[in-house]
Amino acid sequence: MAQIQLLIADDQVVTRSGLMAMTREAPGLDVAGVAQDVAGVLSAVDRAHPDIVLLNLRTLTAERFRHLVRLIGAHASIIVLWCHDSLVTIQDALRAKVAGFMDLEILQEDFASVISLVSRGCAVYLLPHERLSDISTEYPAPSAPAAISNLTSRENDVLLLLADGMTNKQIGSTLHIAENTVKKHVHRAMIKISASNRVEAALLVSQLGPKR
Repeated sequence: MAQIQLLIADDQVVTRSGLMAMTREAPGLDVAGVAQDVAGVLSAVDRAHPDIVLLNLRTLTAERFRHLVRLIGAHASIIVLWCHDSLVTIQDALRAKVAGFMDLEILQEDFASVISLVSRGCAVYLLPHERLSDISTEYPAPSAPAAISNLTSRENDVLLLLADGMTNKQIGSTLHIAENTVKKHVHRAMIKISASNRVEAALLVSQLGPKR
């Protein structure tokens, strides 16, 4: 199976080194290139043709971020890596429709699985549960929680854990069910509450229920 080629774009050498080490330790991943600024990203995308760009340029403004996404978005999937001093926000990432948004502090445990999901065409936004309030303006809650009452008991349990920030694997382990079963419950529950993705589903659950 072909290796997933990553471009690591970070403006701090310590973080670049850490991401490179994580990539090299993960099966199926390879470092196609490294960049520390916008010019480097553009050059590396043109030269190395990465599958995914891990983007963490802390001083990148929303306007420059959107411009960069327009330039490289057709050539590689983009995952924004966020840390406390990043100017790009989750709202910026959602509006630009990039493939992912990851909080650097919680990325390491699920690094390889997140990359794998994005390489298969999924959008993955991984952030602490308490930061759901940061995106409430992007996904306003419906006026009534009627759809929540249509959930089965198991769908209810799964969504509560999803809203706590758990992955499908972690939910399965907690509820003692298979990961594929979790995926089915999440899919059916999202249809019932009219959520278009996991981030929206987690926000709706956080705002409206179901209750513990």
